[in-house]
Amino acid sequence: MSTTLINTLLPISAAVYIAAALIFLIGLRRRKRRADAHAFPFVSVVIAARNEAGYIGDCLEGLAGQCYPADRYEVLVVDDGSTDETAQIVARYAVEYPHIRSIQVTDAFQHMAAKKRPLSEGIRAARGPIILTTDADCSVPATWVSGMVSQLEAGADVVIGFSQVKTAGDQLTPAERIQAFDFLALMCASAGAANLGIPLAASGQNLAYRKALFERVGGFERIAHCPSGDDVLLLQLFRRAGAKIAFADHPRTYVSTRRAESMAGFWTQRRRWASNARNMAALNPLFFLYLANVFLLNLLIPAGIILGIGKNAFGLPLSCLAGKALADLAVVWTGARLFGRTDLLPVLPVWELLQVPYTTLVGLFGSFGSFVWKGRTHRARQAGSLKEGIFSRCGLRLR
Repeated sequence: MSTTLINTLLPISAAVYIAAALIFLIGLRRRKRRADAHAFPFVSVVIAARNEAGYIGDCLEGLAGQCYPADRYEVLVVDDGSTDETAQIVARYAVEYPHIRSIQVTDAFQHMAAKKRPLSEGIRAARGPIILTTDADCSVPATWVSGMVSQLEAGADVVIGFSQVKTAGDQLTPAERIQAFDFLALMCASAGAANLGIPLAASGQNLAYRKALFERVGGFERIAHCPSGDDVLLLQLFRRAGAKIAFADHPRTYVSTRRAESMAGFWTQRRRWASNARNMAALNPLFFLYLANVFLLNLLIPAGIILGIGKNAFGLPLSCLAGKALADLAVVWTGARLFGRTDLLPVLPVWELLQVPYTTLVGLFGSFGSFVWKGRTHRARQAGSLKEGIFSRCGLRLR
């Protein structure tokens, strides 16, 4: 790549990135807090679990003690072939709490990849018109169901909830703090976009939607082959169907995951998320172009610095890096205050430097090869019906 080409593309890419950050910032300032449900429609909470013995008990404790009438919601835990004590732990809770049920996967959805198979089983068995999803390694507050339902009461068809890596009061290792900050940044972008009516991403850790809408888009059928995307790609199917999508930003709806990945696990997780890129090109071309630009900017900055060695020509790439960092700071600072995670702000300088190589490598390797998730191997380039795309950091799922 020539210096001339880099000097042409770099300021354009940086300008697009900063403009997108401004959009996210404007959206974050449009707060729409609502937390108390006044009606109590029947709700089905669906959890896919595979070898979660270390976490599922804490998750079910929170779900069993909801400030929502016990006869107006059910918790469906779909065991996806666990080989540990997960099934036994769920069975004990099911005996104590009649609204908790254990479900086993069948052959009905064998063609579904990863979490889509157990989630499809659970949604098929769900009795409620409203589906809430979270992960087996997550903790939910007692007000979670009520808070998410209140957003649906207000007219939404889909509610994206805020989720985080542990809470502000937890002691985090340096690696956990980087993961927590990275996830916070993704959530800030997700919230800002959703508040402006242009929903881009969601996390299955904290998501609600109407079962009729799920059935209307054909469930996961169109994205069945994807090893990830049971949330972000599903959200795009909902968006294309004309669903009204809201972001729940009230603390009573916040969900936290108790598990922080090892750095190797973090790398695998982000590669799995990035494998959604070629499918996003078909579902939301504009979002795909944004992600491609994020990849391009993080590729051009180090390329410009390397080519500037010996020429003392670092001004443009360093200026673009500084502009990117200021844009990130504006968005994450606003989001950190909104979501009560200002404790993570000191991580920004380290994260900013790591993000350049990390985004480039994840974008490249996420489009090729294979990775192991929950003891099963998935190929990044599995065949499917959606249009093939190119490289991108598809990190906004935000799991």
